[in-house]
Amino acid sequence: MDAEQRYIEEANFEFEDIAYDKIITLGNLGYHLAMTIHDHAHKIPSNNGIIQKFGVMVQRDGDIPFQVKIFHQEDDVPILVDMEEIGMDEYLDLMNQNKSITHEKNKKTNTVSK
Repeated sequence: MDAEQRYIEEANFEFEDIAYDKIITLGNLGYHLAMTIHDHAHKIPSNNGIIQKFGVMVQRDGDIPFQVKIFHQEDDVPILVDMEEIGMDEYLDLMNQNKSITHEKNKKTNTVSK
């Protein structure tokens, strides 16, 4: 007899196979990266047909910056295509270009918010 499914949760994003393999290889850090993207997926703008790059800050044993590549078509969930750990300078460059999904730069006051 098959087990009955008790919980149904709608996914905020999906993985390409390569990205999924990298998440698994990262272990616990990969889990935290996936959960960070899950929590901030609503901030990812759609851009039909174009893979976009964003900065993601994972808060696990200190702040660890990543660059993620995401494909997001309108009326569909974002798809994580690839990711790589980057340096803090690269992350700050993405944040200054308003290409961070974990931090937003307020253009008027030049301050950062989560």
